[in-house]
Amino acid sequence: MIAKKRYLTKSRFNLALTCPTKLFYTNKKQFTNSKNDDEFLLALAEGGFQVGELAKYYHPNGYNIDTLDIDEAIEQTNKLLHNDKVIIYEAAIKFNYFLIRVDILVKDGNNIDLIEVKAKSYKSENNFFNKSNYVKPNWIPYFYDVAFQLWVMERALPNYNIKPYLMLADKNKKTSINGLNQFFKITKTGNRKKIIVNKTINYDDLGNEILIKIDVSHFVEMIYDGSYKKKVNDESFINKIKEYGEYYNDDKFYKTNLGLKCKSCEFKDKMNNDKSGYFQCWSKVFENFDIDEPNIFEIWNYRQSQKIINSNLYKMKDIYASSFVETLNERQYLQVQKTVNKSLIEDIKPDLFNEIQKWKFPLHFIDFETCMIAVPFHKNRSPYEQIAFQFSCHTLFKNGTIKHYEWIENDANNFPNYQFVKELKKILDKDNGNIFRYSAHENTVLQQIRNQMIQEDESKYKELIDWIDTITYRKCSINPKNKIVGDRNMIDLLDYVKKYYYHPKMKGSNSLKYVLPAIFSDSKYIKNKYSQKIDFGTHLKNKTLWKINDQTNEICNPYQLLENKYENLNIDKDQLYFLDEKIEDGAAAMLAYSKLQFTDMTKEERNILTKALLQYCELDTLAMVMIYEHWNSLK
Repeated sequence: MIAKKRYLTKSRFNLALTCPTKLFYTNKKQFTNSKNDDEFLLALAEGGFQVGELAKYYHPNGYNIDTLDIDEAIEQTNKLLHNDKVIIYEAAIKFNYFLIRVDILVKDGNNIDLIEVKAKSYKSENNFFNKSNYVKPNWIPYFYDVAFQLWVMERALPNYNIKPYLMLADKNKKTSINGLNQFFKITKTGNRKKIIVNKTINYDDLGNEILIKIDVSHFVEMIYDGSYKKKVNDESFINKIKEYGEYYNDDKFYKTNLGLKCKSCEFKDKMNNDKSGYFQCWSKVFENFDIDEPNIFEIWNYRQSQKIINSNLYKMKDIYASSFVETLNERQYLQVQKTVNKSLIEDIKPDLFNEIQKWKFPLHFIDFETCMIAVPFHKNRSPYEQIAFQFSCHTLFKNGTIKHYEWIENDANNFPNYQFVKELKKILDKDNGNIFRYSAHENTVLQQIRNQMIQEDESKYKELIDWIDTITYRKCSINPKNKIVGDRNMIDLLDYVKKYYYHPKMKGSNSLKYVLPAIFSDSKYIKNKYSQKIDFGTHLKNKTLWKINDQTNEICNPYQLLENKYENLNIDKDQLYFLDEKIEDGAAAMLAYSKLQFTDMTKEERNILTKALLQYCELDTLAMVMIYEHWNSLK
């Protein structure tokens, strides 16, 4: 039996650039790979797949190579390249054991345009460089991608003049039609994405172009000669291509140094060491390596991990017993100390209670759900322009009464931002109580909407603009180091968690999704109040949020108690629940809101999805109330 050829593709090359050892684990069923679904879902939420399809319509009358059979795809591509002029989508180009699928290939005689389509936003070429005139780190992977493809194409097609391009979402452009997203609907079959395109559309139906094609020849040359960054003792880019290709083709294990890059390794499996590439790497370096042992990667906001690994240490207890303990700030030291000593006692600084005494009732706890997507839903909007489609507000009065307010726009035809601010103002303008958010997100969103109003019609929206100024802060245009702060500027509850509160069960996270379960495990007040049906709220009213799991005998995470009504929807449940911490806050809501933008949803589907959004947002603001209630009960 002939062994299946192992090609180094552009995605595998990009993977190797993050860590070449991953080439040994990728595409093997015996190793867990957590990013297989996460990357699909995140791209789905941000509209990345739609950008790829839209780019094809900007290059019409092309041939799509959609076969999964590599040899067949190569054969089809080669036949099409015999034409003097041709446009090919997903062209398959092979050189030795290197294989690329070009997003869009445009051939005109002896000239070929290699077009790589990305759903990344673009403002100007100045965004590519830092102050030292080197390429910004966040752009380097995109230029690597194109540079790899160009290297393969120039060797596979040596008689052609090939020019590389990046096609990006242009934030300088605005759509001229409503419902551009409606033309491109996305489904998933197995591990393959599938775009369902409205077959009746043509180029003119798409309105103004919102993507921009940029010649990146200069940047590719910088990648090849190494001038894109400060000179370091690093292997040349082309040598990396050859080396990684050889290792992958021969299925050899590429031994590399452990480091900070390991923290986000997708080949980690805490349940099965045999399926964990992460475990295989670390157990080769550290004898008796225990993946469950608290380690440096769990320390909150810690920047010295690489130095510690280079010193042959990784356990928290080793750091605690070494001179590296001096590199920890107060909060980090507290976490390490409690972890090493197996303490489950929460830590509250007395100054917290002094701060609480200053807060003015009623207290308003707010949370926004927002969306920034590559293909705009509405006319006269730019790629990745902020959309605020939902908020929740819990108001706590001095006598202990709690009221819940909410608003959501689930009509696919309406741009929600300005009505969003009007509805929020109605609620918060009833009094002069303090307003609380959790992180800077709400401030950022309101400032973005403020700018939209100014650009569109400042005089028309003056009242709302002035009101936004009262509850937010912004950088001073003359001196960005200074802030212009509103009289009723929102208070960031997250800052108080960071400064004054820590529970060992939070580990290295300050996310509500970690803080709330930690408080649930300790607070007598929360247990007494929320083990009963709550008598306030909207979608959470009459629910019991403090429960014991009968099987594990542990306190339930309240976020996991919310009912699931997606069984009857034409959407995967996995597309609405995100387990990875990096994307669980917001991406699920983005995806759900994107789903609501399709007008062919039934009324029942729309209602179910709307309720799901509302109850999750409601729990987020109730979580903020619970944090306050717990703190206040300890005074």
